[in-house]
Amino acid sequence: MRAYIADLKRRCAVEENPYFKALEDGTFTREDFIETQVQFLFAVVFFSRPMAVLAGRLPRPEQRLSLLENVRDEHGDGNLSLSHERTFLTLLARLGVTPDEVDRRALWPEVRAFNTALGGLCMADDGYTGLAALGIVEDLFAGISARLGRGIVARGWLAPGELVHYAAHEVLDVSHAEGFYKVIDGPYAAHPRHAYQVTQGLELGAYVFLRMYEDLYRARARRWHRDVRGPHSLADGWHLEGA
Repeated sequence: MRAYIADLKRRCAVEENPYFKALEDGTFTREDFIETQVQFLFAVVFFSRPMAVLAGRLPRPEQRLSLLENVRDEHGDGNLSLSHERTFLTLLARLGVTPDEVDRRALWPEVRAFNTALGGLCMADDGYTGLAALGIVEDLFAGISARLGRGIVARGWLAPGELVHYAAHEVLDVSHAEGFYKVIDGPYAAHPRHAYQVTQGLELGAYVFLRMYEDLYRARARRWHRDVRGPHSLADGWHLEGA
């Protein structure tokens, strides 16, 4: 399975994704980049919910443990000021986007598609497929966090010491991915049907995650605000205090 993952990551060619290429070569404008990062907040806020759903569907506690640890970490180990939602809001604030401005943004279909794909997978598909998809997303995000952090600093948009969220996930998500992979290592090796379910999840997770970035880049100039304030929909997370 690890050889399959290594080959999949090579095939993903993250460095060729237009989102990261544009950030690296300086053609991604600050305004467009920040607009897409506001959208990524909605994926950050949503991500723990498919994990929680899948944990409830898995029959064995040893299968659920890595998911539950991940869900707890997403919520700051019980300290919500350290939750991934709050650290990303801090990052956006340092980039010049206030919570009030975030509240005015409408959810883009590119992010809704990613959230819906993970939600549907973890609610209604095979457990090993869901674990594999979540694992590869975490795995890819570790490297992506490093790329985004380097790009933000290289463009002069933030100093290294201001780079919350991405600096942590560059390291944290390696262990998160490994937690998922350890659960599916054995089933992958034990039976062709389980191996098929795992490879389906790996391929799907990598596809929807990187496709979201590519599509966000294509839609980067969109400026879409909403008239309704406060709580909006389950899909974009009810992310603000008091919502």
